[in-house]
Amino acid sequence: MSEEFKAIVDASYNNGTPIWLYTDDYIFGMVPVNTDGTRWTEVSYTFEDPDQPLVKNERGADLSFQFLLEEVEKGVSFYVKDLNVISIKEFAKNLDDKSGPEKMSIFVSELINNSEKYSSNLPIIKNKEDLSILKQKL
Repeated sequence: MSEEFKAIVDASYNNGTPIWLYTDDYIFGMVPVNTDGTRWTEVSYTFEDPDQPLVKNERGADLSFQFLLEEVEKGVSFYVKDLNVISIKEFAKNLDDKSGPEKMSIFVSELINNSEKYSSNLPIIKNKEDLSILKQKL
């Protein structure tokens, strides 16, 4: 299963910029399926799940945005104690009038490029060169 996960990680920049967040217990990602950003694959890899560590779900951009926002607000915030969820919600609220692909692109870019606005130590992959961090966790 970890080989399949590694293949997903390796190909994750093929259609645009993905988002990868990692904790002590799991890795969470949203990977663009197509170059226009209308479809995204949600990927989670849970280290302590021997039966099904890898879970994947492909969704449209609007629904993917909702799942990403929920994961950051509820999942990652459990591990990152200084995560400013209120600021993240405020930023996301400003995207209400955007299309799903625009929401995903803008939100992913914001978290990657301005992560320090939301946490002093957000466990996020900022570029393709950092993907090795995810593989080392397996």
